[in-house]
Formats: sequence, structure tokens, C-alpha cells
Amino acid sequence: MFNKIILIGRLGQNAEAKTTQNNKEYVILNIATQESWKNDKGDYENRTEWHRVYAWRNLSKFAKTLQKGQLITLEGTLRYREVEDEVKGTTFKHRIAEIHAISMKRLSKIEAADDPSDGARDEQSPAFGGWGENIASSTICCQDRAGCEIE
Repeated sequence: MFNKIILIGRLGQNAEAKTTQNNKEYVILNIATQESWKNDKGDYENRTEWHRVYAWRNLSKFAKTLQKGQLITLEGTLRYREVEDEVKGTTFKHRIAEIHAISMKRLSKIEAADDPSDGARDEQSPAFGGWGENIASSTICCQDRAGCEIE
């Protein structure tokens, strides 16, 4: 059996650092991915999906450096968590999908998160189907088990 998620997307906000009750540090990232396709009329349509990603241990140190708008790639596992919400006195149980990152790589420059030359223009290109070929060279790669390294 196999549980592996691979995403290439942009951060919707700066990384959010948190600490568990056991003083373990982790980071929550909100990653947007985009899908493009041609509809029956021949027009291109887009859909953006938002993914909640958790980075733990060594990977959280790297994830804290990520900023809104940056293009990243990550590998992780899909996990589900049951939560209870109360609305107007009624309790509802539901499941939330989360991605727990194993490795991450920054694909755009830190200072150029909003610069179209870092690959953002290509993300919108319907001719390529949503992801650009001219993604900027990575600056940092980090894997949870191996720590962070500069490439």
C-alpha cells in the first residue's frame, strides 16, 4: 500500500509556526494548486484547490522561512482527522484531510515571490495545462529526516 502526495503550488499566506503541548514545534502552510482544462466550448477554465500542510521537526525550521506567494514543491502523506464543531447548539462530527510533509523544495526566490519571472506567468498558461516549464532553480531543499541543505 502507498500513501504519497506530491504538490507544486503557491503559499496563500506566510508560514504559521505553532508549538504542541509537548513543546514540539510545527508549521502550518496553506498551499494553492491550480488546474486548467478546456471546456466544451473550447474556452479554458481554472480551478484552485487549497491544501493544509503540516511540517514537523527539522522540516518546520525550513518551512518557517517560506513566504506568501512563493512557489514550492513538497512530498507528503495524506492523513485524516476527526473534529467536532458546534453550530447553534448542535455538535457535528466531520473529517478533515491534511498533508504531513516529508520533504519540501523552494522553487522561487525569497525576494521575488511576486515576480512573474520566477515561473508564476507559466502557471497561468493554458497551453501548458497549468504548470510552467521555466520554474526558477531551487535555492533550498529540506527533508524531514535529513535536515536542511543548500543546493
